[in-house]
Formats: sequence, C-alpha cells, structure tokens
Amino acid sequence: MNQTRDELVYIKNILRASNPQGIDFSLLENVFTAFEHEPTFKANIFDSFSRNQFLAKTSLVDGLDKLNLITPQSEVVIWGCWYGSMLIPLLHDKVRKITAIDFDDNAITIGKNRLFEEYFKVDWITADLFEEYKECYNTADIFINTSCEHMLPMKWWGPKGPRALYNHFHEWDGKYHDDWPVYDEAWWDRVKPGAHFAFTSNNMRYIPDHINCIDSIEEFKLQLPPGAEVLAEDELEDERGTRYLLIGKL
Repeated sequence: MNQTRDELVYIKNILRASNPQGIDFSLLENVFTAFEHEPTFKANIFDSFSRNQFLAKTSLVDGLDKLNLITPQSEVVIWGCWYGSMLIPLLHDKVRKITAIDFDDNAITIGKNRLFEEYFKVDWITADLFEEYKECYNTADIFINTSCEHMLPMKWWGPKGPRALYNHFHEWDGKYHDDWPVYDEAWWDRVKPGAHFAFTSNNMRYIPDHINCIDSIEEFKLQLPPGAEVLAEDELEDERGTRYLLIGKL
C-alpha cells in the first residue's frame, strides 16, 4: 500500500470517528493544521487515528453503549488519553463532561489546542494519575484507561501503595524501584458509588513503553482493584497482537 492509500485509510477513520451521522471536515482540517504546526509529531498523530486505534476505541465505546452506561449526564475520566484522538469525538456528543489526563504535556497541548479546540465539554490535565487523587474523580461515572500496558496495575494505586511489597528490581524496565506512591486511602474507595470502568491492555511487549503487558483476560482481571465486578469482556486481534477489554463496576 503506497503512502496515498495509507493516508486515505487514516482520513476515513478520522471521518468515521467524528461524523457518525454525516460529513464534517472540521476535525480533518484540525489534523492537517496540527501537521503544519507540529511536524515533529505528525507520525504519532497519524498513529493515533490508525485502523487499530479506531477498532480498539470503537469496541470500547460500543461495549459501554451495550450496557447502557453512557448517558447525556455522564462524566467520563480518561486516563492516559494521549491526544484523545478517537475517544474524544466518539464520546463528546454523548456525555456531559470529559476529563482527559496524560503525563505527556505535548500530547495534551496538541489535543487541546490543535485537534479538539472546539470540543467544549473537555477538561485537559497534564499529570501522572498515580501522583495524586483529583476532585473530578469524586463525580466521575466512568473511568476509561486504554493505556494499562503503559503503567502500574490499577490495583496498585491502593491504600499505602505497593511500596512495601514491590521495592525491588523489575524485569519489565530493567530498573530498581523504590519510589512507588503511598496513599492513605485507595482511589476506588473514594469514587462515587456505582462508578464504572473500561480498561484495555495488550500483549505487545516489543513496543518500548509497554511496561505491563498481559497474555490473557484472566491475567488482566488480576490487575483490577479489589471488589471490581466485570460486566463485559472482549479480545480484539490485529496485526500487532491482541488487545484485551474489561468493562465493569467498581
């Protein structure tokens, strides 16, 4: 497939994500404007709209829809949002508020000021979600994390943190860790009653920043917070590996 054909696939995916009911070229124009102003990140922005990303994100949103968890009053938090490329346009018109969090300030800046400047329901935050508990978590209805392979297991952000148990050398990054966060109260015990989650991970260990890959749905379930109830699960194959999806209630 030549470059023109590749770009056509990306363009179609952008349009599918932003215009399920018709054609609106505003997001497409924003993407190419981002290319002009942020040429260093062109490849990454393209990748965020790739076929694999499109299928993974639409599968997650479809799963939430099938369980009737998304409503016009829903508040959604996205951890590890990257540019927000698929989830923001897929969710924006369905919910009341989206909080998008990522530790990469370049991704947050491009998402906020280049790609989705007109999307008024989105709050953008540059932060490491493990560093502190945020007030928006108190009212969030749905927590989405499509970057579980990039970070510690969700159950490790728990009471007193995992420092006492996990102060040692880790094969996943070849480093000795003695700086795990410590909390007096687990995040899942502080959120509103009835809050839900949608988490994804994968088995793509060859990708450099993937420090916490898994090989099965059952292995993924072991990383959930205590007491989490799984309502739906799915596996999605693509040419790079397998993606795992868990949707449930905290």
